[in-house]
Amino acid sequence: MATSEGNIRKAVAVLLNQYGSLTTDEVKKLLNQVIHFDADDLQPSNSRPNEIAIIQRIGNVVSHQKENVKFYLDSYAIDKTSQPATWYALSGLKTNGTLKKVDAKRIKELRALRERYIPKKVDWDNLNSSRSELGYKGECFAVGYETKKILSFAEDDADRIIHLSEEQGDGAGFDIISLNRDGTSKYIEVKTTIGSLDTPFYMSDNERNFFKLHKDSKDAYIYRVYNFNTRTNTGEVERISATSLFNDYEFNPVSYRVTKKQS
Repeated sequence: MATSEGNIRKAVAVLLNQYGSLTTDEVKKLLNQVIHFDADDLQPSNSRPNEIAIIQRIGNVVSHQKENVKFYLDSYAIDKTSQPATWYALSGLKTNGTLKKVDAKRIKELRALRERYIPKKVDWDNLNSSRSELGYKGECFAVGYETKKILSFAEDDADRIIHLSEEQGDGAGFDIISLNRDGTSKYIEVKTTIGSLDTPFYMSDNERNFFKLHKDSKDAYIYRVYNFNTRTNTGEVERISATSLFNDYEFNPVSYRVTKKQS
């Protein structure tokens, strides 16, 4: 089954949160970093044999856009006032009329972080275990928790939260894109336990590397969901900033993935 337009739009939002701005050709080239192309997506386009179907659909978004500048999902914009058309992440709040394209300074900051963060490729076909039911329930609980928070200061912006898929989350280093009070992006990694707040949790290399890059900022948080009740899907939340994560917690290597050496 071909990837839905909704999932494509979400993937583009995730991509632009990493790069700030991209041309249409760059979006086409980089989209597979944040979304898995299935067999239907990889079929040759009927009208453009040199492109696969999912890439053609990206081009169609631009060609079908009548306005010079249009916002999508209140998360990104496509600007056709210059060639090639440019896709921009958005910042600010729809609630108070400050929603706009990110500025050049922020784009530069995002690009610099992206150049330093090289996610490790995940072999999804041979992965020993996938996202647990507990982990997924904890993420959904955190989305609800975060939605209520945004409703308290920006009621028209609560639908801008993005819950990444399993593949996107591991590659990106976080599970949720939310909003700070000024409308800038906030990155959340959820760690859930039915135990107490003192229960140890685990981070992948991608997650640790992402938070290491953001340890001096105020845009990355671990949401430690604890005392979680799987029957009622309720629990308590401790917010741990990237700064606190590296100042107040220890990282102990406790397990290793073992593979045969290549001769």
